[in-house]
Amino acid sequence: STGSWIVIAVICLLTVYISKTKLGQDIRAVGQNMNVAVAAGIDVDRTRIIATILSTVVAAWGQIIYLQNIGTLQTYYSHEQVGTYAVAAILVGGASIERAKISHVFLGALLFHILFFTTPLSATELFNDAQLGEYFRVFLCYGVIAASLLLFALKKNAEYKNKLQAEFRRNR
Repeated sequence: STGSWIVIAVICLLTVYISKTKLGQDIRAVGQNMNVAVAAGIDVDRTRIIATILSTVVAAWGQIIYLQNIGTLQTYYSHEQVGTYAVAAILVGGASIERAKISHVFLGALLFHILFFTTPLSATELFNDAQLGEYFRVFLCYGVIAASLLLFALKKNAEYKNKLQAEFRRNR
């Protein structure tokens, strides 16, 4: 367990370090707008490949830690178990599609662990069936992702609409 915390701390420090380098700035620029990144002289394809490799390595370490803490090594289907909960945890922690910080990860993980402990207990108390807590947990997980994406789309739509209205007023 101490080794897991050390790996997590090292990955967090590397993430902060990389985000402050030119590579980190290039990754952010490509993620925000590829056309602007090309105009700025950034090699978009190279940056995307490096970002994909880095995220895959971090995800692999996260998967290893996840499997170690569960106590099983189900290598073929475990990726299906962790991805949805990881996305939902980050979104619950306050991250958005455009911006995510390490603090969002830890806050979301804490809130999701609380959820994992309380849903079976509350389902047992309310319905005398702990399995309903598991269904509620899965439903809530997918619901958080759907609600976050919907709110993001509504926000972007409202921003676009306001931009068009302002442009219309200017041209009148």
